[in-house]
Amino acid sequence: MNNKDNISSKDICRIILEALRLIDKRLIDHGERVAYLIWRMMEYKGGYEEYELAEYAFIAALHDIGAFKVERGKDVLDFDVAHPMKHSIYGYLFMKYTSPIEERSKMLMYSHIDASQLKDVDFEGKEVSEFIHLAGRYDLFHNSLGDRFGIQTLRAYEGKKFTSKNIELLEGALVKFEIEQKFRDGSYKEELNNLWKGLLFSEKEKQIYIRMLIYISGFNDEYNVINTMTCTMVASEIAGRMENFGEGEMKELFLGSALHDVGMLVVPEDIISAPRRLTDEEMAKVREHVSTLEQILKDRVSENILKIALGHHERLDGSGYPYGWKVDQMTRTQKVLQVADTITALTCERAYHPAKNKEAVIRILQDEMDHNKFDREVVMTFVNDYDNIMSVAKNKAEEMLSMFKELKVRYEKVKSTLMQ
Repeated sequence: MNNKDNISSKDICRIILEALRLIDKRLIDHGERVAYLIWRMMEYKGGYEEYELAEYAFIAALHDIGAFKVERGKDVLDFDVAHPMKHSIYGYLFMKYTSPIEERSKMLMYSHIDASQLKDVDFEGKEVSEFIHLAGRYDLFHNSLGDRFGIQTLRAYEGKKFTSKNIELLEGALVKFEIEQKFRDGSYKEELNNLWKGLLFSEKEKQIYIRMLIYISGFNDEYNVINTMTCTMVASEIAGRMENFGEGEMKELFLGSALHDVGMLVVPEDIISAPRRLTDEEMAKVREHVSTLEQILKDRVSENILKIALGHHERLDGSGYPYGWKVDQMTRTQKVLQVADTITALTCERAYHPAKNKEAVIRILQDEMDHNKFDREVVMTFVNDYDNIMSVAKNKAEEMLSMFKELKVRYEKVKSTLMQ
């Protein structure tokens, strides 16, 4: 991947799936198997373009995304079969308001609804939504019961939960593509990885998906949303005031900043929100987020963006972590993110410490600068325009967090209406 192609559509897909895997591996494994099943069902049926196969399979992989927020840690068979509406509603609203698939987001809400109930309902992607419902049930029961479960069991629900046509499609796809064997040996994963090459996101859609990743970080701790966006905005505002920061560098800085804390999804909630100083063991766990981030981003973003994201805890004198990089190993964009990340930590209020005031923030930054931790130009650019930079960053971050909170309000309204 060259620097002109900072991140491909395929790799945005893979990063999103890997980020969700950190939250609940069971759910994303199920989602990927369902994605594979509906891809093969669509291929068996025919009539779909390559990019449509990839896009609908990607949506299928995310069909339970609401469960990462509202059903985490619970029994999958229970909430996905017996009580699916809560996470279906949240997933629909989440994708409607945070992703580029607004028009097709209803697929997620209806992907757990019986075919007989959808006869008079029309929406974009309805056929694939029915495929997801059938494939989802097949995978859950086959994964739980193994050889004791076969597609003939689903025929008991023919004409009610599933249409005869769709059951025949699934049965034909299972045979033609030897799906059960590929699930056993894991070879379907590489085939899916090749399918993602067919994804064709526009630059605008890529930006929206990157922002969606910031919202996904809020599934563990919603303040991660405001922290990451504050950091991203502070970094952009500082760089915009420095000399000779080109458009390409600004784009790289935005992506590196937006992605830099994805690895925090690996840190347990009780550590993230602990209202006290962390133990050495807990701090070691927190520091793992950088190596986790490297595993997720390596070979999926440009080398420049990777170095920006991975270097946010490094310091000019080599005292940072995890690599101990020194000033001659750092780029200017890395130096900006290092300062922006520290500013965010100092100015965002958390359970374990109050936000520091302007004077304290400036004093700490200048002290670190004088001790060769931070770049002087970066620090002084921020200090000299502190109020304007923080105003822009805080307003943008609050805007994102308010949308996240509004999503919860809408969820409760829709849930109360549909689950009466």
